[in-house]
Amino acid sequence: EEQAVANLKKLRILFGLLGVNFFWDGKFDDIPNTVGNAAAQVARMNAMMFNVHASAGRAAVEKAVTNRGNAEVLGVTVLTSIKEDECVSIFGDNPGNKVLQFAKMLAEVGAHGIICSPKELEFLGQESELAHLKKVTPGVRPVWAPADDQKRVMTPGEAIRAGADYLVIGR
Repeated sequence: EEQAVANLKKLRILFGLLGVNFFWDGKFDDIPNTVGNAAAQVARMNAMMFNVHASAGRAAVEKAVTNRGNAEVLGVTVLTSIKEDECVSIFGDNPGNKVLQFAKMLAEVGAHGIICSPKELEFLGQESELAHLKKVTPGVRPVWAPADDQKRVMTPGEAIRAGADYLVIGR
């Protein structure tokens, strides 16, 4: 634990010296107090954005939003590596319905955006209460690139046309 704290302090100094905007891909997924404390630490590093799993629950996301500092909070919905049958097994519903449910909760608690497969972008764009959320999409691959472990993918052009604000391309 001491080493982790020391490393975090070094990262804070480094990011402060660089003066760069960065996205902290921490995918926080824990009890509300732990998520809130993690958000506060990332806020101290002046991150531009960080993410939390929506499946951590409303209270955990609220804590992240409360402790975010100037950073924007993005909510991870259903991972792009999860196929429909696995999503039903984990969450009790198909990816589209779960992404929509998570997105509405994220909007209600003040998150700034969502992370979802590009396959869900089009129907999310039809929901007026979600219009203000930034849409970040992993699972974006050029036509010639292998999908690897991603299951719900699109090309960069397709994702942009579907409504993506930010693309995560490759690894």
